[in-house]
Amino acid sequence: MSRTICVKTRYYRARPVNDPGHEQEIFELPLEKTALVAMHCWNIGCPDGPAEDTSFCVGMGWPQATREAGRIMGETIRPVMDAARRTSMAVCHVESDWMDDQYPDVESHRRPPNPLHPHHQAMEDRAHGPKYLKESPLANMRRAKIVSPQGNEPMVFYGDQLHAYLQKQKIETLFYCGFAADMCLLGAPGGARDMLSRGYRCILLRDATVGVETPQSFPDRMNTRYAIHLFEWKIGFSIESDQLIKTLGN
Repeated sequence: MSRTICVKTRYYRARPVNDPGHEQEIFELPLEKTALVAMHCWNIGCPDGPAEDTSFCVGMGWPQATREAGRIMGETIRPVMDAARRTSMAVCHVESDWMDDQYPDVESHRRPPNPLHPHHQAMEDRAHGPKYLKESPLANMRRAKIVSPQGNEPMVFYGDQLHAYLQKQKIETLFYCGFAADMCLLGAPGGARDMLSRGYRCILLRDATVGVETPQSFPDRMNTRYAIHLFEWKIGFSIESDQLIKTLGN
């Protein structure tokens, strides 16, 4: 007998534009048709990963956001994963094909990049550091061990791979967590915009992510908050992680 979970979500109502605000929507979701999707959980700065290197702005960018992502993986994402596993909810892992050398068993379509225009290359070097793809922590990163796949949980690099798995499992609703809130979670292959375009209902665990925050923006989580706003406005819905854990435990 299939089990149904009830989740009370919120979204951002944009209209009428002179009186916008948050609204609630409640969903009754068949458990076998839902999945948890964890995006780009990199181990830069984690005990099992490459150390931060202040010569490069990579991964979560600045130390404050990198350390916050590590905290979230241990204190929020892992407990959600464990709750999902106890109920047999599908747990899916989406990573960047930048790490395909670390995971030769995961299908990759990556090709050597074409040389950039000198001005474009100069901007990349200014933003991230010269030779960052080969010499920064990105070159040796993996998925953080604490949130790595268990058993037969899928890990993919691309939206079409994730879509193929979800179709086979007849999954319709995706709960998103991971990083970065304002970049990959929204726009990378397998991220929320990608999967919305393929017909999935997307629900963000809004305390299970953080944006690429600078030292100036981190105290108010400006980039994180704006990313959550974009998600709730144009992509789907959101809840807190403990709501989902509690619902799965009932």
